[in-house]
Amino acid sequence: MLRDGPGMGLQEYEVLSFAESGSSTSRSVRLHFRFSRELARSTEILQATLYLFWAAPSPGAQPVTVRLLWPDPAGTNTTVASETWLEVQSPGWTTLDVGLAVQSVSGQDTPRLTVELEVPEDWGSPLLADRSDSHRPFVVAQARARTPHRVRRRGIDCGAGSRMCCRQEFFVDFKEIGWEDWIIQPEGYHMNYCAGLCPLHMAGIPGLAASFHTAVLNRIKAASAAAAVDSCCVPTQRRPLSLLYYDRDSNIVKTDIPDMIVDSCGCT
Repeated sequence: MLRDGPGMGLQEYEVLSFAESGSSTSRSVRLHFRFSRELARSTEILQATLYLFWAAPSPGAQPVTVRLLWPDPAGTNTTVASETWLEVQSPGWTTLDVGLAVQSVSGQDTPRLTVELEVPEDWGSPLLADRSDSHRPFVVAQARARTPHRVRRRGIDCGAGSRMCCRQEFFVDFKEIGWEDWIIQPEGYHMNYCAGLCPLHMAGIPGLAASFHTAVLNRIKAASAAAAVDSCCVPTQRRPLSLLYYDRDSNIVKTDIPDMIVDSCGCT
């Protein structure tokens, strides 16, 4: 998943890593999360969250020990990076901040985070729910490119006092519109929109017209006094938005919704 940051076009990535099963007993289970070495070299990890779907525990709150492990420099043993406790009261999803752990392993030759879950006594049922695709544990990490760069666009971005057709940046925060309870990632996105005037001399410029057909048509309009149809400022380039969300059955779904982000604008 990818989105552009404001201003200099900094790219922020939502990196998704699903668990690979490791050793397990009736009281414990190990999960491995792998990350791209190339991605780790070129990006900075901002934060990371672990998602776990618990099976039905015994009645009452059940303590679970969570250990974050990673290989030692020799790669032969694992080191306990941190240890914490969670109380599991009911089946379903829970989250844990693993940002520092992912930051630490991202600098390794083969970035891998191991999570060990342990209970004081046998629950009498699996610790985690059936690890199908919909309930499989995963880590979502937010990362940012280490070197800023500008995203190349054909259109013009709006500035202070802009009146001509341009692309206006606009960020939507899903929490502000009440969607944070079902959308996991991203927390929001730059939807952007088009605004401004389209005089004939501007609409006839190929780089600012919505299409070459529009550029030709507007040149004809400019040469004909009878053609008095106004042009409109509209999106000329869009791209999809990747969403990770819960469906009605608490399954996790990832989908790409087309045409959600306006990248450039032009005149019809």
